[in-house]
Amino acid sequence: MPSVLIFAKTPYSKTPYDQWLAGSGFEPVILTPREYAEGYAHLPHVHAFDDYDTNQLVDKTALRLAQSHQVQAVFARAEADVVRAAQLRELLGLPGQHTASALAFRDKVLMKNHLAGGPVEIPAYSALDSAYTALDFIEQHGYPVVIKPVSESGSLGANIINDETDLDNYLRHPWRGVSQIEKFIEGPMFHIDGLVINGEVAFIHAFRYVNDCLAFRNNDWLAHHSLAAEDPLFERLVSATRSVLAQLPTPRHTAFHTELWLTPDDRVVFCEIASRTGGGMIPPMVRYCFGIELDKEWLYAECGLPNTFPAPQYRPGGGLLIPPSRGLLEYLPMGGEPDCVREVSMAGSSGQVYQGGVKSGLYLAGYVVAGQTEDDVAANMETVATWFNEQARWAPVGA
Repeated sequence: MPSVLIFAKTPYSKTPYDQWLAGSGFEPVILTPREYAEGYAHLPHVHAFDDYDTNQLVDKTALRLAQSHQVQAVFARAEADVVRAAQLRELLGLPGQHTASALAFRDKVLMKNHLAGGPVEIPAYSALDSAYTALDFIEQHGYPVVIKPVSESGSLGANIINDETDLDNYLRHPWRGVSQIEKFIEGPMFHIDGLVINGEVAFIHAFRYVNDCLAFRNNDWLAHHSLAAEDPLFERLVSATRSVLAQLPTPRHTAFHTELWLTPDDRVVFCEIASRTGGGMIPPMVRYCFGIELDKEWLYAECGLPNTFPAPQYRPGGGLLIPPSRGLLEYLPMGGEPDCVREVSMAGSSGQVYQGGVKSGLYLAGYVVAGQTEDDVAANMETVATWFNEQARWAPVGA
């Protein structure tokens, strides 16, 4: 039986690959972090690893498995796996995204190099290799600026630098990997998610962030909700994303997650794009709003299987992420959610000690929230966040 090798950096409850592939003629071969292995344990080919993101035994094992099984496709939905999967496909001569494309979607400097001079505005930017580079950039462009890693996701390691005090604080403890610096862009952020299948955009939709992507650092909730296609911003955001996809070496089959700003003077400005599904509650939100399982359809495309898109539908919806606070979680509310909640995803548990939010896509509790209109959804998400905060109980560590 032909196999698909899957880098599975998600719990089984979110990505039941065997269920999705049932009757397709493909058998999944799973590589997964140790903490998710139990969920996949009923499958015949599961390989678990500690330190999954950086453990190169993952790569070695993947190659050996591909050589010993009839692997005809490689699938990877997590940012940490995009490049290793592309390198493996290229080494084996398998179809799908190869290394140059993966790097263009992962390295934020290389990404902007591709887009510079194109139809979509990008902020002033530079690779950051020293304090001297930062000082030179700020001298040219002024404050505020943003310094962030070139290859992380979920706003991990991002720093807004408003003045020299902020700069000095950053330079005392800089990010240890490769970073970039860019001009800070004022304005709300939107994300545009979708699928490219057979080289064509098969699905695309725009969503509005509620609170910004750094809200987790203040233990504040982050959310996003769908925009109606009739919204005056919708087509501008979608058109900009199509232009970005056209300029980049976009693979023949891929999910994508784009982030764009709308400035106070009404300019659409590019932030970044990833060749993967969005994190957090984006996949279940899309499933609720449109009936489309993004990862399943992308997996089918990688395997050369026909898509299973339902008939077109749309209903307003949103995704709400509650980050952990600092302290001992004495009580995590489960059950009794407001009536507008359509799906619940718990990533935490009572009795655990937390150190606050780590990145925007990592959450304690996640909710898909419904409403009659997009404005209703936004209001309902505030209601759910208030309900959660009133119900959850925290204690200082050591109290």
